[in-house]
Amino acid sequence: MQSDPKSPVIIECFDIGGTNIRGVLIEDGKIKGSVYIEASIRNHPDALIKQIKNISNTIRARETDLDPEKIKAVSIGVPGPVEGDIMFGSKPLEIEERVNFPFRLKDYFKIPVLVENDMNMAVNAELAMGVGKQTKNFCLVTISTGIGIGLVVNGQIYNRKTEIGHSVIEKDFDVANPCQGHSGCWAAQASGDGIKKTLEKLEAKIEVAQIFEDPAYASLVQLVKEYNAHGFGILVNAYDPEKIVIMGSVGMKQFDRIIPSKDDIARYTLVQTIPDVVPTLIGEDIGLYGAYYRALNWMKS
Repeated sequence: MQSDPKSPVIIECFDIGGTNIRGVLIEDGKIKGSVYIEASIRNHPDALIKQIKNISNTIRARETDLDPEKIKAVSIGVPGPVEGDIMFGSKPLEIEERVNFPFRLKDYFKIPVLVENDMNMAVNAELAMGVGKQTKNFCLVTISTGIGIGLVVNGQIYNRKTEIGHSVIEKDFDVANPCQGHSGCWAAQASGDGIKKTLEKLEAKIEVAQIFEDPAYASLVQLVKEYNAHGFGILVNAYDPEKIVIMGSVGMKQFDRIIPSKDDIARYTLVQTIPDVVPTLIGEDIGLYGAYYRALNWMKS
């Protein structure tokens, strides 16, 4: 779709995570107003579709001078594998069936609805605004409710259904948390949900965020850091990135506590050059900006 580069472009952007949905209008690269945040509805695709509509109503209604004709597309990042704008289930959203968002939303929005894996969406922002301006090969890793990656190779997004967060890193099945019919994957051990499962097994009456401040849980935090070293080692072995960029609520807030050193990562890889691991500079709105730039790229195609 070709567009007039001189005309104002507004994209309605949604970043759907396992914990929260974030929605906003972005015009010419700038967020209009504040980002609307609401807890994600899990395990109910029909209710999730209705939730998107309700949030859209809210973010549009608060812009009193909004011209709806200027909204050129709706761009949605989802926490699951996507092909042809169809989400093939989502572990963080506890949805096993396929969800065709464009089909189910087309009569409501009456403009194009674009859907992409949330990490592939976020990579668009990192390319346009972050490390991608200087680096042609990098991995973007979210450590949040789950663990996922986006990948850029030779300056191009590797736009495939990658789920390295589900690579098995823990073989002691008496210790490992289960996930998707198997046990021991990276996400099930070191994500927010994974840590929560560990605390439940320990019958610990404490929230995930609190363990990072409590010395009694120092060994658990160190174990999470070790799991991340193993996970990053998998990324280095598979893709040899120049940088690993961290996003997500757990990864950003607990960066200094759970991100391993280069020496720790090196124990899990044969590749001699270990990349720098850095937090994204875009912040918590990276998924929304990614949805915006994904839509712009589509409009230029």
